Amino acid sequence: MIRINMNTHILLKYATLGIILILLIPMINSATVFASSSSSNTLYIGWVTSHPYTSLSTFNPNLFDGGMGGSFYGLIYSYTALLNVSDNGIIPCLISNWSISPANWEQVWQNETVNVTITLRNSGWANGAPVTANDILATCLILDILGAPPFPNYTVVNNHTIVISHPPGTMSPYLLPFTEICAIGLGEVALITSYQEYKPLVQQIENNWIALQHDNKTLINQFRKELHSYTPSGPLSANYNGPYYVAQITPSEIILDKNPYYFAANNVKFNQVVIYQYSSSSTAESGILSGQVSIEYSAFMSLPSTLISSLPSYYRVVNIPNPGGWALYFNFKDPWLAMLPVRQAIAYVLNRTSIALAGGSKYSPVAIPNGIPNFTYYRQYITPAVANLNPYLTNLQEATKLLESAGFTLKNGQWYAPNGSPFTLNIIVTNTPGPGETNILNTIKDELSSFGIPTTYYIETVGKVQLQDWATGDNYDIAFNAWGGYYPVTVDWYLEAMYFNGVPYNVTQWDGIVKAPNGTIYNISKLYGETVAPNSTSQLTSANDEMAYALNYYLPALPLVLQSQQIIVNTKDLVAPPSNSWFWEEYFYGIGGTAINQLGITADYMQPISIITTHPPVTTTTTTTHPPSISAAAIAGIVIVVIIIVAAAIFFLRRR
Repeated sequence: MIRINMNTHILLKYATLGIILILLIPMINSATVFASSSSSNTLYIGWVTSHPYTSLSTFNPNLFDGGMGGSFYGLIYSYTALLNVSDNGIIPCLISNWSISPANWEQVWQNETVNVTITLRNSGWANGAPVTANDILATCLILDILGAPPFPNYTVVNNHTIVISHPPGTMSPYLLPFTEICAIGLGEVALITSYQEYKPLVQQIENNWIALQHDNKTLINQFRKELHSYTPSGPLSANYNGPYYVAQITPSEIILDKNPYYFAANNVKFNQVVIYQYSSSSTAESGILSGQVSIEYSAFMSLPSTLISSLPSYYRVVNIPNPGGWALYFNFKDPWLAMLPVRQAIAYVLNRTSIALAGGSKYSPVAIPNGIPNFTYYRQYITPAVANLNPYLTNLQEATKLLESAGFTLKNGQWYAPNGSPFTLNIIVTNTPGPGETNILNTIKDELSSFGIPTTYYIETVGKVQLQDWATGDNYDIAFNAWGGYYPVTVDWYLEAMYFNGVPYNVTQWDGIVKAPNGTIYNISKLYGETVAPNSTSQLTSANDEMAYALNYYLPALPLVLQSQQIIVNTKDLVAPPSNSWFWEEYFYGIGGTAINQLGITADYMQPISIITTHPPVTTTTTTTHPPSISAAAIAGIVIVVIIIVAAAIFFLRRR
């Protein structure tokens, strides 16, 4: 800002000069704004995708029809509450408070309905519409039809209050943090559905709620299908209630602008988030090495060990041990994979140590497939029975015996199925693999092929195609997907026992029943329910013990590697907590670890650096959507022009 100090006795004489200077001030201010527009109040993230979003005009915000989903929770969708993973405490977000009734619910929950009353704070969707209890209702109904009964009942009291009534026997006090998160935190899912935007579909679900509660599978499948093809009416901003909303899309970048109606908008220091849409891992690595990104973790891309070791010094790496990683999910629709000896043979063929080494330093081999990971939070469940499960150590002779016992024959290095057809395997990969995952997949392929089972894999990241394949069990023999994760107080069996086993996606095409050699029948769905809603502490331990044994013996999925999470922080762009802070454990909460987005941005755990940082444009295109900046030379030029004009004005006035 240029300041003009004048004495009153010369004010009139220099009025013309003052007018000229006032007219020039916007030019100077504009230069100042441009000069600071590339400062670190923008957060930069890199995302590897083989199907980038291309424009706002072709973008459907419905995350079940290709919209921005789990990787972006916490940025564009707000959580109702977060779990403090370090102490299992609840961090309120969209909610201001909650209560559970009756008062003695912990004693009567098995026989009585338990009511959870949630009160919302004032917050808004990015178009200015308030977030209301109806939005909680809409999100819960959508999540319920993607789950399995029993479903709660919902009563909207007013715009800020909703009562969720849980059926008897479903809300266990023995896992209070998990119970609270499911009850008030929507089961680790952010508030993803606007009632107004999805009103036609939500009202249909409401009108058929009793039938859905009675597990009417025809209706459930109908509504799932409608959900996956639904297009909200708009505007686009009406679909986002998080700290940011989708404001602009190019083939190379997604621009998220700050949501001024977000409850904690005043705490949000980053005015904008730029998500680079990298077309390949190599492009992403180049972008990271050149300093393009502010923070990166596996929700957006998997960073290879070679990249971590060659990062510039201004990047800080945070390592987080993780009780999960990558697994193979067998498709029981394949008649050969439905045979237990075949699945067990594959387990004996694959060398998990070699596979982990191929992935890089952040991978380690699973010690016991489907055993309980030796992880701090789970150690209480590693009973003697669990500790002595089958480790399936690599043993090609044992694999040969198992296949031969199932009627397979080996001819000229190729295994043939009992019907005489060549035994081959095709693996579907449902994410864009980074270099580490690619090496893992190639090692799996090579080891099976060398043993005489020719194996291929293909990458399919289009959601509609994945859902079609999973619904029919066609086009794949094995699926390469994540396993494990973190649940407060108990082992996380969700992906293996539910999510990829029919609720909502039947990747395994399996009925969930295990018959042990001694004749014992294990119902995996029932056991899962006991691990998340036990009747007692002893039942919780027993359920985890039985689940580990059943899955280890029957192998519907074969966990291969643990993957430690690595987060890189660009210290030129942002200030973040030290590597030993409890904050980083929040990676274990939220879809894809996205709780750290909302908590970090909203609660000042991640703040911009007050320096000017230049970010090169994405190398996949010459187009950039960053505001233009003006160089020092340009600013100097403007100043010179100002001086010349001022001098001319003074000369003109003095002549008069």
